[in-house]
Amino acid sequence: MRVVKIDQDMDAASMAVMKPVFEELANSESDVCFDMSDVHFLDSSGVGAIVFVFKRLRERSHRVSLVNVAGQPLRLLRQLKLEFMLSTRPASAF
Repeated sequence: MRVVKIDQDMDAASMAVMKPVFEELANSESDVCFDMSDVHFLDSSGVGAIVFVFKRLRERSHRVSLVNVAGQPLRLLRQLKLEFMLSTRPASAF
């Protein structure tokens, strides 16, 4: 399992900069866990990046999990019915 700490909000501006990282993760040969403890804002660009990685990894029978999600990002993920990616395990457990 590869743990990736996201240390900034996931909005259009930050996702434009982080696009190469998400493309690399989408080609990973292992499960990916996003530690979102420092993400205080998530918009459609951030959701799109997570879903992009999720779909690509699922094709190869790998999983994406999200840990330490709170506040607005958590509410948005629940509204979008993406809570199946949420994990209650701390990132250090992976």
